[in-house]
Amino acid sequence: MKKLEAVRDYLEIAIGSCFIASILFYFSQYLCLQTSSYGNEPIWFFIVQALSGILAIIVPYKMRMQNKISISPLLYCFYLLFLFASLFLGELCHFYLFIPSWDSLLHFSSGLLLFFVSLEWMQKTVLRRRSPDLFPLLFLSMCISFTIGSIWEIYEFISDGIFQTNMQRFLSITGESLIGRNALLDTMTDLIFGFLGTFLGIILYIYEHKYKMREDIQEKKALDSFLEEEDF
Repeated sequence: MKKLEAVRDYLEIAIGSCFIASILFYFSQYLCLQTSSYGNEPIWFFIVQALSGILAIIVPYKMRMQNKISISPLLYCFYLLFLFASLFLGELCHFYLFIPSWDSLLHFSSGLLLFFVSLEWMQKTVLRRRSPDLFPLLFLSMCISFTIGSIWEIYEFISDGIFQTNMQRFLSITGESLIGRNALLDTMTDLIFGFLGTFLGIILYIYEHKYKMREDIQEKKALDSFLEEEDF
């Protein structure tokens, strides 16, 4: 646990530094080259993305220091790595363009991450007063994961409409508008991979739950056997 907490602290510093470096890079591009866009996106959009990444590190850190949230170090490290892969590598380093499957991989990971974050939040806050049944807990966590994933797609749609970005990848690399099914492909692929990530999380948790139950039963049998021998 101590090692994981140390890794978490180092990740916060390292990933935060990457976002700060990105702000300086894109700001220098604007000042020195006098360019207002980078590819299909405006430069100010990348600066906002980098600032969002810094806030996404600072806010949970402050809440953790004030004991307002309690999340396992392993899950928190996963969150930081996802932040690095999605915002820094994906948006700021343009991995979404260089690696076609990068976006799908991240949405799959987000479904997995959101499921376990929802699960832990449900267990520690909403249902902490009693031991919840397994399937209602999984169903509620799954619904939260799906809802957040859908809200993100709504955010992408609104951003593309208002700020002329290309988060839903409805424009080709050359800037041409895609038509019909091709225009919907990115959004629907994101939702499908988010669902698959959540589904994998459900399977992993059920397996872990059953494994713990088997261990508890074996320990109880061993204890009962020991007590019987002592009575004899």
